[in-house]
Amino acid sequence: MNQDPVKVNRVEWFRLFPGLSLLQAARLGFRVRVLVPACLCLLVFAARPDSSRLPVDGAPTAPLIRIAMQFLPEPVDAVVVGATLFLLSGIHNNATEILSFIWSGFVLVTFGVAVSRSAATEFCLHSRTGAFSAMHFSFRHFAAGLVSTLLTAGLISVPLLVISVAGWAAEFATAGSWLVAICWPLIFLFGLLSVVVTVVCIPGWMLSLAAIGTDQCSGADALSRGINYVLSHKLLTAVYLLVVVVLSNAATMLAQWLIDVSMLVVCGRVSESFDHNNEFLSGILSGWMSGVQQLPQAAQLGVFLSGITIMYVLLRETEDGVHLREIDGAVARTSTD
Repeated sequence: MNQDPVKVNRVEWFRLFPGLSLLQAARLGFRVRVLVPACLCLLVFAARPDSSRLPVDGAPTAPLIRIAMQFLPEPVDAVVVGATLFLLSGIHNNATEILSFIWSGFVLVTFGVAVSRSAATEFCLHSRTGAFSAMHFSFRHFAAGLVSTLLTAGLISVPLLVISVAGWAAEFATAGSWLVAICWPLIFLFGLLSVVVTVVCIPGWMLSLAAIGTDQCSGADALSRGINYVLSHKLLTAVYLLVVVVLSNAATMLAQWLIDVSMLVVCGRVSESFDHNNEFLSGILSGWMSGVQQLPQAAQLGVFLSGITIMYVLLRETEDGVHLREIDGAVARTSTD
């Protein structure tokens, strides 16, 4: 047996610690091909129905959710708010918020898949998918994203439907109240189940969008993969998600600093000579400046969605043994079958 020492010239850190690949989301999120659909996402998202922030001040989960929502991109934040309101008080008391929830979901389906496609092709293949090509890809697979979204809503609604029936029965004379009182432990278990299902389905749904963008999965297959990865690797999913949130917020601060410094440089040389008395010109300038101020939020969203895509690829390798460099696996499998 050869016992000569082996000299190691290079350590494959990304192979030893696959989670380090999530750091690449910070780079991908600042690509123009990612920023363009992210900006469009925020622009369309801004047309949603006005919604208030979180709900019930006395709700025990509200403070924790409020803290979490401060660090999420706006469309994702709206989805979390809508899901929370749906859990706490249903549709009837929060019609505007639920509409905002639905609108946010459709916006993320449309533009999230586009961002995932651009991020996946660069991360996996080191090739480029332009913003317009990614948007075209997203429109072609919109049905898959819609199916995934509807299935997610259905899964969350099933245990809540049982609780709603119990609430209706409690109003049905004394017999209904007796029935609810006797069955209260079972009703409580459905309430617990609804919380667990929501906590699992929301990240699973976000991973499903990445699955559509990366592997061109059908809606049901994409959601099945997302939920399976979350359930099979709970701690790993939580850690990856935390890293993605931290990176996206760091990107926001970096982008905001760059914009602030650039504004000082430009305004210090242009402001004095600009004709501020002309309302039309001032309006144009104000519009441009407002648009520029949206770039930090676009960078946050771009980094977040890119991170979710890399997270999907890493979990896919851990769970299914699919190499990091493979994409369009669902299409390849279908054609082989």
